[in-house]
Amino acid sequence: MRNIYIVGAGLSGLSASIHAIVKKFNVKLFESSNLIGGRCRSFFEKKLGIEIDNGNHLVFSANENFYELCKIVDSVNKIETLPPNLDFFDLKKKLYWNLDLSRIDILQMLRGDKNLIPQTSLFHYLSILKFLYVNRKKTVAELVGNSKIFQTFWDPLTLGVMNTSSDYASAKVLSNVLKKTIFKGHKYCNIYQPKKNWNDTIINPCVNFLEKKGCDIKLKKRLKKFDILDNYVSTMHFDDIKIKINKEDLVIMAVPPSNLKKLFPSIEVPTEYNSIVNVHFNMPESLNERFSKKIIGFINTNSHWLFFKKDHMSVTISNANSYNNFDSEKIANIIWKEICSYMKIDIPVPEFQVVKEKKATVVQSPSNFKIVKGLTGLPKNLKISGDWTQSELPCTIEGSILSGKQCLLN
Repeated sequence: MRNIYIVGAGLSGLSASIHAIVKKFNVKLFESSNLIGGRCRSFFEKKLGIEIDNGNHLVFSANENFYELCKIVDSVNKIETLPPNLDFFDLKKKLYWNLDLSRIDILQMLRGDKNLIPQTSLFHYLSILKFLYVNRKKTVAELVGNSKIFQTFWDPLTLGVMNTSSDYASAKVLSNVLKKTIFKGHKYCNIYQPKKNWNDTIINPCVNFLEKKGCDIKLKKRLKKFDILDNYVSTMHFDDIKIKINKEDLVIMAVPPSNLKKLFPSIEVPTEYNSIVNVHFNMPESLNERFSKKIIGFINTNSHWLFFKKDHMSVTISNANSYNNFDSEKIANIIWKEICSYMKIDIPVPEFQVVKEKKATVVQSPSNFKIVKGLTGLPKNLKISGDWTQSELPCTIEGSILSGKQCLLN
């Protein structure tokens, strides 16, 4: 039986492990920390007295690889499917509106039957046609930066999907997302969210599946170096053990580009990252009726997306490098003030916790996707996995899962 050694127990590493098990390979999974799940994990927050997600994620019904993995590990019943019906709030203009893609198709938008965003008309929605054929070198801002709906639709969509400013984000990759969702119809735009949290929906079921199948999972195992012989990995050196690798075996590195670069200094990988900041607030019960939707988009604010949970609310700030040196209290006060503006009330900041992911994703620019697409110089029996390895999809849960699956396709 062929041995597969997977380094990194984030979602891409879990995906690679599970698809390898399905193909009847002997799998060993190594993780440098004592935590499984990477950016998709959940944890108990003592300060708030509840379990929270490390970060928020937008998963669409078009994301077939996510749904397939949930079917394999028997966790489909832990997914909540929300209709593509979102409320938006523009702080600067004090405007509120609703975007309901389940009732509006693209033809209606282009005919002007429905004005989705206040103060817009048919002409402003024609910008969507520019995404049908996109030069790979163009950014979103270069493609639709002059559109009337740029600030109220294209920019927040880009931030939510790609965690990258429209000035840098690849228009081609956003085009690929649109072709899988909005262009195919509202049935592909439903939003998958965990009924409880991401650990319960995907991480724990993955771990349970692997353990039941006899997968050897080793935590606190940091890979220090490889021995390479005839362009094949021959030995993996961890802190306290070394493992001999045969030519017919496969090594999968499911790690960030910076980690891969330490092991292979000569290869070129993306070096620019964007942060994500998530602010979790305890939710006073008296405020429940003020939130008719579970996901709300904020415009002209520091906040980008507000996720309304069962026992708390969570705000995501994308492309958040400018907040890396802000203290948590300052961030929480800024965000809570915007939430109060949305609710039209002024109440004290509740208990909160700020989670910063300083290297959440690589900058998803045309130049970085070009680097990924042209990555060479790795041993013949080594493959790489991770959301950043996808040159056609953004750095998301779907990209992570697909990257792990692709390592087992040939």
